[in-house]
Amino acid sequence: MKVTGHPRLYRRGARYYNRAAIPQDIQSTYPKAEETLSLNTSDYQEALRLVRKSATEVDEGFEKHRRWVSAQAKPLDKLTDEQIARLASL
Repeated sequence: MKVTGHPRLYRRGARYYNRAAIPQDIQSTYPKAEETLSLNTSDYQEALRLVRKSATEVDEGFEKHRRWVSAQAKPLDKLTDEQIARLASL
């Protein structure tokens, strides 16, 4: 059940959870449909504090996945003259 106070805070039974949708740009390469993590508490105020921390950690995990996907991209065989000029200007 969705709980007010934070967009990712959910309650299942007596426990609170951080439930995050996978960003669209990584959905095709991410191994899950959503991230759901127990906050291991039944106290609402404690859950609000913990969900903020947990949401930050989940977002960092999404960013780490983006960097991993980027690193897996195949390198270019050749650069165009325009690309060479742009790199030289940097």
